Amino acid sequence: FKLLFAKNKGVFEDGAAIIYNAPRNLVVNDTMVDTVSELAKVFSGGSLSHGALYGDLFTVQSTPDSHNIAYSSLPLPPHQDLAYYQSMPGLQLLHCVEFGDDIVGGESTLMDCMAAAHELRRISPDHFRTLVTTPATFVKQRDSACYTYLRPHIVLQEGLDMNNMNREIVAVNWSPPFEGPLCIPQESVESYYAAYYAFERMLDNHSSVVDGMDDSKLSSSQLFTSEKLEEYLKFSREYTWERRSQVGEVLVFNNRRMLHGRRGFTFKEIDEEEQQREQQIRGDRHMRGCYIDIDDTLSRYRVFQRRRQEQQQGYPESCEQHYLSLNVGNGTILIP
Repeated sequence: FKLLFAKNKGVFEDGAAIIYNAPRNLVVNDTMVDTVSELAKVFSGGSLSHGALYGDLFTVQSTPDSHNIAYSSLPLPPHQDLAYYQSMPGLQLLHCVEFGDDIVGGESTLMDCMAAAHELRRISPDHFRTLVTTPATFVKQRDSACYTYLRPHIVLQEGLDMNNMNREIVAVNWSPPFEGPLCIPQESVESYYAAYYAFERMLDNHSSVVDGMDDSKLSSSQLFTSEKLEEYLKFSREYTWERRSQVGEVLVFNNRRMLHGRRGFTFKEIDEEEQQREQQIRGDRHMRGCYIDIDDTLSRYRVFQRRRQEQQQGYPESCEQHYLSLNVGNGTILIP
């Protein structure tokens, strides 16, 4: 109970948590099962979610001729998974089952996109308004799948004055690898891409997407000064979490709040004689993952939270205030 509460608390308050020393498999009711799926069921109360495309339990490793950037050794920009769903996954669990010593790079990254949206509102209110009011297109198209969903990159809490840009930020939607054609008026395109460019720089200073943008397509009013560009980049440099996963670690994160990504990776150069001498076998970067629903998992955490508070005989004012302010990026604010 204490471990589960602590990890849930980390995920819903800080955005992510790590579980250490997890074996690849467990024996449950005399049956060998994947550890990560069993952990996920403990978090959610018994079920996995969003398994139609990749299966309830999926593998992330580099494969030849992959059509999905996730299954390559290329850098994977910060993003949310399945943003083309009406209700994208709540939590994602990634279990590192192999990470060869001869792999160079491949670090996992996390970025708090909710915090980035707050900072964008402070330093560039016009760009913030654009990303609140302009719908982006998220898409997944292949032979066996056809998903599309239009939603703005930043969502504010509903209110009487919808022009008020100071309303609570309740969701961010960001997934550059899975964005489709814009469905907006022509006169809005330039301002949208200028705002997109700014936010992209705040989220990922390694981005190949914005590096490939042609600044000449933007009017002089949309171009950034070097000082403003540095302000955007400073955020991503200072607040990108980066870690080389260790075998046995399970990274659990809130997919609604935390963008996840990966640095590109290669293999160390080892000549044939050295390889034979050290009897080395090429390692791999191999993750096992799954999704769970935000509502089921959040409900389970809040029940644990309530029980814990009851055990402490009452609701201290500071705890109640935190309870009221909890915001997990699922499109709403929570009430007791």
